[in-house]
Amino acid sequence: MLRLIRPLRTAAAVTVARSAPPLLSHRKPAVIAAAAATGLFAALIELTSSPASAWCEQAAGPYLTANFIADAAAKASPALVHIRVSGSYRQASGSGFVVDPSGIVLTNTHVIGDALSTSRFGGGTVSVTLSDGITELPGVVQHADPISDIAIVKVQSPRPLPAVRLGSSAALRVGEFVVALGSPAGLTNSVSAGIVSSVERTRSDLGLDRRNRAGNARAMHYIQTDAAINQGNSGGPLLNLAGEVIGVNTMKVSGADGIAFAVPIDEVKRVVSQLQRHGKVLRPYLGLRFLELDAHTARHLERSSASSATVPDAGLLVMQVAPDSPAQRGGVREGDTIVGLDGRRVHTTRALLDGLADKVGQRVQLELRRGDARVASDCHVESMQQ
Repeated sequence: MLRLIRPLRTAAAVTVARSAPPLLSHRKPAVIAAAAATGLFAALIELTSSPASAWCEQAAGPYLTANFIADAAAKASPALVHIRVSGSYRQASGSGFVVDPSGIVLTNTHVIGDALSTSRFGGGTVSVTLSDGITELPGVVQHADPISDIAIVKVQSPRPLPAVRLGSSAALRVGEFVVALGSPAGLTNSVSAGIVSSVERTRSDLGLDRRNRAGNARAMHYIQTDAAINQGNSGGPLLNLAGEVIGVNTMKVSGADGIAFAVPIDEVKRVVSQLQRHGKVLRPYLGLRFLELDAHTARHLERSSASSATVPDAGLLVMQVAPDSPAQRGGVREGDTIVGLDGRRVHTTRALLDGLADKVGQRVQLELRRGDARVASDCHVESMQQ
């Protein structure tokens, strides 16, 4: 309603300005008020006599309809699947979604984990039920990455399958509407909605990586949402209002309502690309532990240090260099601050890791700040053993 009132006022002001005679400023206030009222009345008559849809098209800005959540869900629902893994002793189930009409399905690794079992009892079999609730197809796990919790399942279908449209998670903002699809508690084709609560929850925030070592996996970030995501939703898509997938639902906080997490789709794209090219995710390793700097952290370090050296307000302060690591061989020292990578500025952990993501097996040049000097370090990026 507030958006409707604002264009009315704008239209009235334009009408008054166009109908006002010359030298309007010399008229008495009562005459001016009468002219303004006449213009407003004329504008109201013009708007109310025009079709509402035509007026809405002229008004600035998008409008949410009463069915905006249903519209978003309808665009992706045909590609939603229910996945069941039948093992020797138990059954596991979750969700997934078709990303290619040839039958490529994405889900969580923990959903199909039993199918990867190498025990003497053998792994479980995967069955994929399409969104019609009737068609059931056998599935084969092509690839799985336990760290990102992303897996690729292939199904054979006699006809092309409906596939989702993948969006981007790079520009997500806190407070945006999102829609979660899946099969919570085995209730297939379920829809829930909420907002983005946070866009960069780290593994350490979630208690998944308390050691925070450089030798651990590539730093993962998660989308936090208050959309209902429960057991069975795992592997299902998290959508924006355009019906595009911006995340893969993966977990929730046990015993808490409204705190759930999804893997950002940009990270999923990188993982899937590497799985399809290499059969595994090549995660870069330099052998460094570092601290992300900002102005507050820099001042705290300066006060607590016996040295009089100035700590930069931005960059990655090297806290430890592993022996015989690529970083040590490249000349990186403890106390250096990483400020650039291959000619690009680097001020955050995310920026460094993103820059290294596709550099495994290649040489990169780190730009370091060492005291008041600028130092270049040439490093060969190795692959971290998973």
